[in-house]
Amino acid sequence: MADISIGTDWLNGEGIRGAELSATFASLCIVVNGQPVTHVFDQRARTVRDAVDVPLYPLAEWLASNWWFLAHEFENAARSEDPGFRRRHSLGAGAEGYAYPNLVATPWGSRTRIDWGGAPSPWTKIEFIGQGRALVDREAFREVCADLVDKVIRRLATLGIHGTFLQEEWKAVQGADDEETSFCETAAGLGWDPYDLDESKRHHVFRLADELGPLRGEALPVLGSLNPLEESYAIASALVEARTSGLQLRSLRPLMDAGKMSGGHPWEVGYRLAQGARKHLGLNGNLIPSTASLADALNEDVTSLERAIRPVPPLERVRLVDGVVTGGKDNDISFGLRKAGEHGQRFLFCRALGEVISADGDALITRSHTDRQQCNRAFAAEFLAPAHSLKQRISRQIVDGEDLNDLAEEYGVSPQVIMHQIENHDIAQVALAR
Repeated sequence: MADISIGTDWLNGEGIRGAELSATFASLCIVVNGQPVTHVFDQRARTVRDAVDVPLYPLAEWLASNWWFLAHEFENAARSEDPGFRRRHSLGAGAEGYAYPNLVATPWGSRTRIDWGGAPSPWTKIEFIGQGRALVDREAFREVCADLVDKVIRRLATLGIHGTFLQEEWKAVQGADDEETSFCETAAGLGWDPYDLDESKRHHVFRLADELGPLRGEALPVLGSLNPLEESYAIASALVEARTSGLQLRSLRPLMDAGKMSGGHPWEVGYRLAQGARKHLGLNGNLIPSTASLADALNEDVTSLERAIRPVPPLERVRLVDGVVTGGKDNDISFGLRKAGEHGQRFLFCRALGEVISADGDALITRSHTDRQQCNRAFAAEFLAPAHSLKQRISRQIVDGEDLNDLAEEYGVSPQVIMHQIENHDIAQVALAR
């Protein structure tokens, strides 16, 4: 797991306009996974160093203003098109002309993904050197950021500066009770500022929390900010429609009752669950490249399986949700999936099986990067195209696109699944023609 630190030393800010800027002038060094994000070339001094001299007030204000977004607003295909998303997650948006690094922080399950890249700061003659990407523990990231904000606020108070926007904003964040915290997390998850909502949007937030219930944590990262209530209604409709048919899955009941496996990264848990499921089902090295072979492996009637994994129309109204899992009648388990090709439909169903084994209650299959989605993707990939089997079939150190297509056909999955399995398990090097 990567780590993050923010080092600061107060400097003399005499001559800098603005009391809060002058008071918080300091040397700033941000290090992620041992790499100095603030590694710069100073064009005036013709030197390279690992810190920049800047007022810390704008950084602290940016952190406080975007506190809920940084922890709860996930990136997705829809939000990547929104310029406001980048402003809420890019430190450069709060630079105010000072030499801050081009750092972007976004939630990634129980971690925070940090991206940074070299970029000039033309007004200051500072050029940031290097680039990188790392995953850091989300709580560690929040703790480091909170420490920075607290340090800046203490500095302001020591120098007799009060009533700034930063101090008022941080007071609101720190003073939120459980109910207000839940509201802020839901609003921020939609890309809405919880402190700047009209009555209509406030009503939407409360309705969403009620409508989604336990599914809120998985739904918010993939709901659009324009019509979130309509999408939540579509999810509810998909759950209802899915319950019209289901599977008993008696062959998997012992795994479902055995308790949930934990420990390690989400994808590692998914791999282990899939390996355990294959062993339990006696698959050994057997492949399951078709719906018929999958039904046989699960000891289910193929017609019942085909009916259970049929597409449900309401999901067509939710851009980034690919499936639902819910309890049905007679203690069976029901599934509703987005329409896809044969390989895609089976892969979605196996992701849903991962949810059935690893979690209790209703579940969503989405295109987000929450821990649960990372886990169920890994489960499906390992269940359908086990790494051990791929290692036996791949004898060369380098595979190309034709190899991927051949293996995909053999295993009944997409070439992308094969490629990710090969890369994630370090089986061979993938060389694709450009």
